Amino acid sequence: MRWLALDHGTKKLGLAFSDELEILASPFEVWPMEGERTLDRLARLCREEGVQALCVGLPRHKDGAESATAPAARAFGEALAARTGLPLRFADEHLTSAEAERLLRERGVKPERRKLMLDAAAAAVILAALLEERRGDGIPPSRL
Repeated sequence: MRWLALDHGTKKLGLAFSDELEILASPFEVWPMEGERTLDRLARLCREEGVQALCVGLPRHKDGAESATAPAARAFGEALAARTGLPLRFADEHLTSAEAERLLRERGVKPERRKLMLDAAAAAVILAALLEERRGDGIPPSRL
């Protein structure tokens, strides 16, 4: 199944895709958040890329409680799912930006480039965790 994962922010949106076999989670792009225009662009992208399911990162605190921005992420994901008719899954995005930053640094990505692609890399981290859970790689379902 081909997934599109989104790292939702108030100003930017990170995008990542899986392959059809659900093996790889790859960062795609970072888009500005522009309300309805962004939803239209995403719906078109889903059609063009053959997306079969959506995953939206849900911001949470260390204790697992949803953050103040979680309702906006939920609303955005639900609006996109309604627009595309695709199934939607929410996933915990706690510390995904820090993990994405670490991975980019380890791969030698220059600081200027890291800043540009951080949100897409975070979306890929969210998606990788979901794919691991779906494969049964030992990540407890409660984490996602």
